[in-house]
Amino acid sequence: MDRRHFLIGTTAAAVTARPIVAASVKKDDASLAVVTTAADQQASQILATPLPADLTPRATLRRMRRLLTPFVWPRSTHHHGAALVAPIAQLLDTVERAQHDDGTFSIGNRHSPPDTAFLIEDMAAMIELLRTDRHATSAPIAARLKAMMRKAGPALATGGIHTPNHRWEVSAAIARIDAIDPHPAYRARIDDWLAEGIDVDADGIYSERSPVYASEVTNPSLLILAQLSGLSGLREIVRRNLETILVLAEPTGGEVENVLSRRQDQDQRRITLWPFYVQFREMALRTGDARFAGAVRWIEQKEAAKLGDALTDLIERPELARPLAAAQPPFVDGSRLFAPVGLVRQRRGAMTASLYAGSDWYADGKPSPFYNRIGSGLATNPTLLRLWKNDLVVEGVRLIPDFFGMGHFRPATITLDPDGTVRMAGELAVPYYQPLPRAYRRADGAYPLTASIDHRFNSALDFERRPVSMRRLGIAIRIVPDANGYRLLVETDGEVDVGITIEIALRSGGVLEGARPLGDGGFHLIDGQASYRVGQDRLLIGPGAGSTPVKAASGDNYAWANGQLQLPGTRLYVTGRTPFRHELQLTFA
Repeated sequence: MDRRHFLIGTTAAAVTARPIVAASVKKDDASLAVVTTAADQQASQILATPLPADLTPRATLRRMRRLLTPFVWPRSTHHHGAALVAPIAQLLDTVERAQHDDGTFSIGNRHSPPDTAFLIEDMAAMIELLRTDRHATSAPIAARLKAMMRKAGPALATGGIHTPNHRWEVSAAIARIDAIDPHPAYRARIDDWLAEGIDVDADGIYSERSPVYASEVTNPSLLILAQLSGLSGLREIVRRNLETILVLAEPTGGEVENVLSRRQDQDQRRITLWPFYVQFREMALRTGDARFAGAVRWIEQKEAAKLGDALTDLIERPELARPLAAAQPPFVDGSRLFAPVGLVRQRRGAMTASLYAGSDWYADGKPSPFYNRIGSGLATNPTLLRLWKNDLVVEGVRLIPDFFGMGHFRPATITLDPDGTVRMAGELAVPYYQPLPRAYRRADGAYPLTASIDHRFNSALDFERRPVSMRRLGIAIRIVPDANGYRLLVETDGEVDVGITIEIALRSGGVLEGARPLGDGGFHLIDGQASYRVGQDRLLIGPGAGSTPVKAASGDNYAWANGQLQLPGTRLYVTGRTPFRHELQLTFA
């Protein structure tokens, strides 16, 4: 659909995204000072750094926003600064040149509606900031941004998406365009996407299970859409998500658990609370939730330097800069099972634990169609336990049986007992294939290329029609909280004489003692205890279980592509052979 035909017959009123209270209301000056300082520092860094030649259009526009926000803000040291005028103009020129004739932008994905939507969000925010600014350059800049938004409208109202969160990002961008260039097709398209239903469970966890995409895409998009007529109920979804985020965060560094993610952040990269700052602030103001207010204050105290982008939101929507109600500590002790995603979270004072058995390899305790497969959009992290106390962090406890190249063990089930004990269990079952029944044999030997039923490899053997004989290894793990840590009891049944390797990955920055160094930088705990010290905290790990060689291969699905599944940090191994029964203690001393 070209723009000329798209705009014929336009009569709809614009959907407004104006502030819900007057800009003259009392402001939270302490918060504004925090985000203004961060924004000023951000702008100064940009001015001191040459423009990279390979910036994407999205990164280029965000760089412009980071200059323009302090430029229009009277409290900024860069307010109407002459040094910002030329860089802002250069960045705007660059973005305009990158827009295709159909209104879209390409960022890896060609002519991408979702990537275009991310740019529209920044354009719309800057237009609102410029609306009342009186600098001579402001109105022309706003006009050029509006022109790009108008040009993108038809493509977003007819284009497609790739991932679940793209639906809400594109819808929010369409709402932004409708506010400056109204058309009935825009709200109709938003309603089409929303009619699919928001992909969120009862705990407020979105289907992608990713804190990155919740904080940067889904929550902000739903809060924009909630400003439209009839959509205020979307805020309740965001509120539920934020409640769960506080359970998924640990209190020392605010690290948010991502082991359950189906997206890139399942690699356990460090994600903290600051990207949720504006969302916590809005929902604290709307609901009066004292823990949300506490999260805002915690972020301002712990991660103030990262809040520069929040100034744009607080200027664009002055109601978000109102004073907060009295705050309460955001983190509380407790034990909770998130059954749909196979995650238990436990917090006891400074000690926080994640216990995980939520791989997409299983559904309802049985192998799923994704069994023994890896790929974008699948939760496949094999970490069983993570543990934090202050700055001492166990990145992950994992278990690797040396069993047919299957790699790491991923449990099929997880339960939480009333006393806090967590139980995980599963079975590795690998077939040997028998001759085809007579009815399926071919004289020419030309059988279909199929995947083995355990998805380890592919061959022209018509696997699905063959009888099989199975080799099985069952594994049960009981994880018991005690006064100063956890006890892990691992038991196997089935196949005997299988090597078992337990990997304990410790976050870098500490000193490990009591284990034998290995040639690859890891350590083997053969007997007794090892200790790991970070600052004033010490973790005792043990006992070892013998000298069975360490075998920590990631499995055939990684090996054929010369890949590996390994956590960073100091790696300590405990090994044994089946039948294996061993209790491993992790005790803070």
